[in-house]
Amino acid sequence: ISPDLTTNDPKKQQQNETGGLTLDNSTAENHCTIYSIAESPLDPKVIWVGTDDGNVHLTRDGGKTWKNLTANVAGAPRFATISTVEAGRFAPGVAYLTIDNHQAGDFTPYAFVTRDFGATWQPLAMKGIEGWAHVVREDRVKADLLFLGTEMGLYITLDGGQNWAQFTGNFPAKVPVRDLAIHPRDHALIVGTHGRGIYIVDDLTPIRQITPAVLDSNLTVLPSQPAVLTVGGAGQGFGGEDEFVGQNPREAAWVTYYMKDRHLLGDFEIEILDADKKLVTRLVPGKRRGINRVAWAMRLKPPKVPRAAGLEAGALSGPVAPEGNYTARIKKGEEVYTTDIKLTADPRSPHPEADRKLQQKTTMALYRTLENLAFTTAAVNEARDSAEKLAAKTKENEALAKSLTEYAGTLKAFNEKLVITRDQGITVEQRLRERLGEVYGEVSRYGGKPTAQQIESAALLDQQAAQAAAEAETLLGKDLEALNAKLKAAALEPLKRLTREEFDKRP
Repeated sequence: ISPDLTTNDPKKQQQNETGGLTLDNSTAENHCTIYSIAESPLDPKVIWVGTDDGNVHLTRDGGKTWKNLTANVAGAPRFATISTVEAGRFAPGVAYLTIDNHQAGDFTPYAFVTRDFGATWQPLAMKGIEGWAHVVREDRVKADLLFLGTEMGLYITLDGGQNWAQFTGNFPAKVPVRDLAIHPRDHALIVGTHGRGIYIVDDLTPIRQITPAVLDSNLTVLPSQPAVLTVGGAGQGFGGEDEFVGQNPREAAWVTYYMKDRHLLGDFEIEILDADKKLVTRLVPGKRRGINRVAWAMRLKPPKVPRAAGLEAGALSGPVAPEGNYTARIKKGEEVYTTDIKLTADPRSPHPEADRKLQQKTTMALYRTLENLAFTTAAVNEARDSAEKLAAKTKENEALAKSLTEYAGTLKAFNEKLVITRDQGITVEQRLRERLGEVYGEVSRYGGKPTAQQIESAALLDQQAAQAAAEAETLLGKDLEALNAKLKAAALEPLKRLTREEFDKRP
């Protein structure tokens, strides 16, 4: 669709006669070659071209005619590589280009912008930029947000190239950045480096909201994309030493905010509230100057489980938070800031919404049953321990010591019906605690509809836990009151009963 758009200088195409280099088919020794092509996302007939011998061309009719713009780029070194041409996303006449002249001993970073189809070009400010320029990209949402890759790193500007800041967050220092791309769905910046792999800045949404007013504020909460509740899973592989693996995005919802100054003194905390404004969890805030990102794992804390001789592996993790809307509330001294958090289903999930909701409902029912049973056993065991200790101190009062010992024995026998009390290795005899933990683990770790058997088991286990709580109420109510009456008659302090409020405050 074009004539030769390079200088086509024969003196630069004598591979057989110059340089003493071995000829190959890798094109490494080619010259007078088109190096960068950019089609306008606003008009497919507008195409920009840059070459490795310094030419810049434009067609506005899909390649029927071409205009040489090279002489219009004032201040550009002649015959240097046009390393990138970037077509603007917000106006068809806008384009950016970077120029690489390091092969001529010139390490200056060059970047230009045109807003009139290449009739005139203005240099972008390069103060503070290290390394010659490889690539420039315009954001997909905010026109003044640009990204620049150089031989020495990644740079960001919020004002169209007047001021730049080097990106250093979890990114290697002084690494060559050869290419950049912005993912249209995930709004992530993909960074291609030379020798250090690919890096991903996983959410540009907060950066897009930064303005001079934000930079001058004490604290501004910045929005983030909805967080995806990914479906868990496990796999086994045996990759060889030639396998290259990168980190997956962290499974978290992010609370992002900007602070003008580092927080030094005073109260500072983040609370996550559900749709009913009930507290879900508290997070430790970042306190540094600039942008802070705090992760919420999108899970509730693990359920409290009755103490027993063995570990209940099924209940080691908390359930995934239900889909829906949440609020992050930041308290900094007397000031309160809020932002919305939205949790959405994994788009890869094969499970319909009704099945996911049933899974969440069943999981939470089992979660509450586990915690109810944990309270029951904690109250029983603490009353038992108190009775045993007091019995040892009142041996001289044989009748009272006997009553205390018998009461402690009754509580011990009751607890042994609910939990295992000795380590039995791999052949564990299950009690109510173990059966609850097993079903909870199976249901909570699967993203789809629970089986009919699991739903029936959850209901049955809840009935058994409620029955145990009723029996404990008798032991800790009428029976304990009778025992305390004997203690009072002997001028001794009564045994105290653990309350649910006290239990819930425990970690």
